[in-house]
Amino acid sequence: FRLINVEEIKGEKKTNNASVISQSAVNSVYSGASIIGKTEKEDVIEGVLGKGDSFMVGTKSSVNLPKHLYDKIKRINNKFRSFYDLIGEVTIEWAYDGTDVWIIQLNQLKESAKNNVIVSGNPIKYIEFDVKEGLEALRSLIKKIKNDNIGIVLKGDVGITSHFGDLLRLSSIPSYIVSKNQ
Repeated sequence: FRLINVEEIKGEKKTNNASVISQSAVNSVYSGASIIGKTEKEDVIEGVLGKGDSFMVGTKSSVNLPKHLYDKIKRINNKFRSFYDLIGEVTIEWAYDGTDVWIIQLNQLKESAKNNVIVSGNPIKYIEFDVKEGLEALRSLIKKIKNDNIGIVLKGDVGITSHFGDLLRLSSIPSYIVSKNQ
């Protein structure tokens, strides 16, 4: 709350935070993330039972969400999409408490993800990265290859909306996901 207060003081008073949601304060029955594209067909909705921490760091795979929850998230995505001309493609992280879906994070995307592709491109080669090595190992690898025109193939059951996908999108590293079973 101190951070928000400090940031608010810097502003020009055009935009003020009306509220702050603490992720840990939401009693999550389901949690997940969504990529909101220009059309509903481009959306990606992923989630897990309970808190989403392990999903976002790649240690828990996405599950099939109940239809009523999936439909609620689709409606929320459509609300965000109504501002597409202003904000472009975005990702949201959400938590569902059994009644309400809480939006706990919103990020703009540089590039949209399609199917298992995180960042499209034509690097000179791709190298494989096992998601079990963790986010810090991926950060190190990204630093190492950042300017070498090398892509990354994520191996494992990880969501395209996870922090693995976020890191690769932010770094503009050509990348895609393959399941360990492929």
